[in-house]
Amino acid sequence: MKRIFYILLMSVMTLFLIAGCGSESKGANVKVHTICDSVGRNVEIPYPVTKAAVANAYNVELINAIGALDNVVGVDFNIYNDQAGFKNKFKKEQIIGKNQRELNYEKIIEINPQVLILTGNGAVEEAEKKLKPFGIKVIVCDSYYTEDFEKNCKLIGSIFGKEKAADELTAYFMDKLAYINKQLAGVEKKKVYFEYRRIGSTTIPGNYFYKMIEYAGGANIFSDAKNVNVDPESIIERNPEYIIKVSNVNVQSTYEPPTADEQKAILAEIKNRPGWDSVDAVKNNKILLLSHYVHGGASKLVGTMYVAKYLYPDKLPDLHPEQVFKDWLEKYQHLSYIEGHTYPKFNLND
Repeated sequence: MKRIFYILLMSVMTLFLIAGCGSESKGANVKVHTICDSVGRNVEIPYPVTKAAVANAYNVELINAIGALDNVVGVDFNIYNDQAGFKNKFKKEQIIGKNQRELNYEKIIEINPQVLILTGNGAVEEAEKKLKPFGIKVIVCDSYYTEDFEKNCKLIGSIFGKEKAADELTAYFMDKLAYINKQLAGVEKKKVYFEYRRIGSTTIPGNYFYKMIEYAGGANIFSDAKNVNVDPESIIERNPEYIIKVSNVNVQSTYEPPTADEQKAILAEIKNRPGWDSVDAVKNNKILLLSHYVHGGASKLVGTMYVAKYLYPDKLPDLHPEQVFKDWLEKYQHLSYIEGHTYPKFNLND
């Protein structure tokens, strides 16, 4: 009987301990909620998050755009490296790794954020495994996908308790995208070759840049390709009417625009490629150069506005991409407007 009594007593004490742990969690007055991230994972997080480590500049720009940048306590090197773009906010001791694939877990644990926000092409499973013992939740937000802009704004807003600001940001860009769709309905699409940094590096369905061209009304000449790296000879054969070029090899994304000489050098390199003098886009000087920084604003929707206006200026009289860029800088990134991120240059009323 004593043994049975002892077992019952221990069971009751265990129940009290379990109940005590549960009530202590509630008593701590920490509000939590569950978010569904970009890859469909349900993650329970504090609400709102006040300490986040973030990898990938697209993510941190959206966080900045909704007014939650002060809640970012750690960033990757690429974000840190754009000192001008974030007003020297981030320090060396806040660097959590080179990028979303190469993370410094010791530094993340030292900083002790509530969450780590990274992209789906990062070290998601590894990060979750290494950070789980320390109570740091991992959230995937694929802010570089243009088609997911609205969904990602909602996700970021729900993480930081900035739902209203996220809705306003979404409406600003969705209204302009709706205008493009309306104005270009039934319009024959212009043939476009998109190039990212180096010759033959293009975009295909499912790639990060594809929707930027599609949403702008362009007909991607490599929409049937299976690899983003194509034979330069095939570009000549497909004879694009327009060329859209983003940045150059080894150029870092930065708020500071490229110099006029740098832009001219990129343009000259394209025009002087063997056999390219027969390409319609080169013959007719229909080449648009975008800096790495300007094309990526708002999940590349800023880039979409420039491409659409360049392809169809007469069809889009009320679209002013340079003004959109100015708004993105001043209202959403809290920076001074700076021109020179495109060639040819766009004016605010273009």
